[in-house]
Amino acid sequence: MKLLNNLRSNLSLAVLSLLTAIVVWFVISITQYPDAAKTITHVPVSLAIDGTPAAENGISIISCDVEEVTVDLLGSRTKVGNINNENLVAYLDASNIYSTGTKSLAIKVRSTNGTVFDVQQVYPQQATVEMDKYVTREYPVKPETPNITTPEGKAVNQNDFTCNPNMVTITGPASRLDSIASVLAISNKEMTLESSYNIPSDRVELRTNDGAVIEQDHLEFNTKSFNINIPVRAQKTVGIKAVISGAPSEFDKGSVNFIYSPDSITLASENSQGEIPDPLEIGSINLSELTLDYSKTFSISKVLEPSSFTNVSEIDSVTVTLDTTGLTSKNLVLDKSRIAISNKPDQNYDYSLLNQTLSITVIGPEDIIDEVTAEDITADVNLIESNKQQENIFSAPVTFSTKYPDVWAVTKSNVTIQRSERSSSGSENSYQRGNSSGNN
Repeated sequence: MKLLNNLRSNLSLAVLSLLTAIVVWFVISITQYPDAAKTITHVPVSLAIDGTPAAENGISIISCDVEEVTVDLLGSRTKVGNINNENLVAYLDASNIYSTGTKSLAIKVRSTNGTVFDVQQVYPQQATVEMDKYVTREYPVKPETPNITTPEGKAVNQNDFTCNPNMVTITGPASRLDSIASVLAISNKEMTLESSYNIPSDRVELRTNDGAVIEQDHLEFNTKSFNINIPVRAQKTVGIKAVISGAPSEFDKGSVNFIYSPDSITLASENSQGEIPDPLEIGSINLSELTLDYSKTFSISKVLEPSSFTNVSEIDSVTVTLDTTGLTSKNLVLDKSRIAISNKPDQNYDYSLLNQTLSITVIGPEDIIDEVTAEDITADVNLIESNKQQENIFSAPVTFSTKYPDVWAVTKSNVTIQRSERSSSGSENSYQRGNSSGNN
C-alpha cells in the first residue's frame, strides 16, 4: 500500500512538473519570441477594384489567370494562430491602371477581420488580367438552318428567312462586342418542307468578319430563344419564248424560229402552290422588223415587273436572234399600185400615197424565195392610229402579206401620205363614194 501511494505521489509530481514546464515555456516564448510565422494556402483572389482610377473610368477586370494564392504571414503569436483562408482575401493592385487591355498586376493580401500581420510572401506574386469596359449593344439576328431541304419544284432562300425577335441585346466587354460581326440563330433540325414553316432555334452563335466563332463567356443576352420563319416557294427552270406580232392571218408563225441566249431561267413564286409559266413569254417581235441579222435584248426584270414571279437566276437579260437555218432573202420593188390605204380617219379629206415605189426585202426558205416576185406581195397602210394626225403630209408604217405562208417582207422605210381637204361641193358625193368603197 505504501508503494502504491508513493507511485501515485510521484505521478502527480511529474504531471505538475510538466504543466509547470509548459507554462514556463509559454511565458518565455511570449516574452522572448512574441511573433510567429504561418503559411496559409487556398486564399481566394478577389476581382473587385472599387475605388481605383480604373473603376472610376468604368473599367472592370474581365478575367484573371490566378484564382487563389498561398501566403506566408508573420505576426503576433496570439493573433496569427487564429488566421485561416476564410478571414484573408487576396486582391489585385489596380491603383495605377487607367486604360483597358491585358495587364500584369501585383497580388496583395489583407485580413477581413482587422487582424494585423506582415505578409512575408505571396505565391504567385502577380496575375495576368484582362481589363475592359462593360457595355450594352443591340445586334440584328440572322437565321441559319443548314439541314432544311425541299422537294423538286419547291425551294427556300436563306436570305428570305426571318427571326422573331429579330434583334438581340448583348452586354459584355467592349472589345468582345467590337469583334461581333454577326449573330446567328441556328437550328440543326433535319426537315423536308413543302410549305412555309416556323422552327425554334437550337443555339445562338457569334461570329467575326472572317467567320470565326466568338466565345460567349462574360457575355449576357436578353434572350437566346428565337423562332425562325422559313418561307417555301415554288421554283422552276423554264424556257424562253418571244411571240411574233403584226403578221397577216395567213402567215405561219411556226415557220420562224428564234435562238435565245440564255435559253432558260429559273423563276420562283412566293405562293408555294403557284403555277409558274413555262415557257416564259418575254415580249413580241414585229414581223416587219425581222431581218436576217435581227437581234434584240429583253430585260427579264421588266418582263416580270407586273407579275408575282421572281427571277432567281444570276442573269437579267435574254438576247433573241433569228435562226437563219435554211432561210435566205431577196430584194424587190413594189410600185404604187400594190400599196393600199385603209381605215382613213376623216371623210372630209382625201389620203393619197406620194411614194411611187417602195423597196422591200422578202425572207423565206431557200427553195421558195427565188420564185417570189413583186406580184406576190401586197402592202397595206393602215391609218386607224392616225385619227389625230393634223399634218397634211405625214409618214405611216406598212404591213405586207404574201401568197406564201412562210415568206415575209420587211422594210426600213415608211411611206409618205398626203392629206388634202375635199371641196365643199363634192364632200357629200365623196363621202358616199368613200362609204361604198369601204374606205379603201
